[in-house]
Amino acid sequence: MAQTETTDLRYASDPDPEQAEQIASRLNIDAPNCDLPLEQRGQEVLRLAQAAFAQTGAWVVFYREMLGTDGIVRRLYPTPEEMRYFEDSSDFAELQEMVAAMRSQDASKGDATEPERMITIRLPKSLHDSLRIESEEMNLSINKLCISKLLQRIESRFIPIQQGRRRGRRPGPQGPRKKDIVTLETHLATEQQPLQ
Repeated sequence: MAQTETTDLRYASDPDPEQAEQIASRLNIDAPNCDLPLEQRGQEVLRLAQAAFAQTGAWVVFYREMLGTDGIVRRLYPTPEEMRYFEDSSDFAELQEMVAAMRSQDASKGDATEPERMITIRLPKSLHDSLRIESEEMNLSINKLCISKLLQRIESRFIPIQQGRRRGRRPGPQGPRKKDIVTLETHLATEQQPLQ
């Protein structure tokens, strides 16, 4: 049976390739001066963050430009040790306040500026109950509360050591599952049979 090629997998929430470039357009901010000494780079982050803050009201765009995988912060602090240095600084706290301020004012849906991803996590009922109560006390949805928690720095001493091999699905498009492929092949085979 012929196997279909799956080189162009994408998430269902992703825009058409023609629209992707328009959605992911960048802000017009200066390139960071990566030659600065480590202790001066935080001020460079804040200088560029102010420029980004003035150009967009969308917190997702601001986050992508400043803290995303190829954002300003990652370019100025490329190693994990340098990133931890920045996360311990008052400049990082100020940048986090800017993100929080933008999230408070931004009424737009995140997927209007960037495709969204969904993760499913397993957690004990007691932890879910705590999150539900905390979200009610803060007058937030659980989703918004969890995003707020994910945006914060986490210290390695609070992360458990992984025991055994990693469980769960890998991130990214998964492609069709084996059952789906068998069903599709069966359907195609029955369609190709001549009518009697």
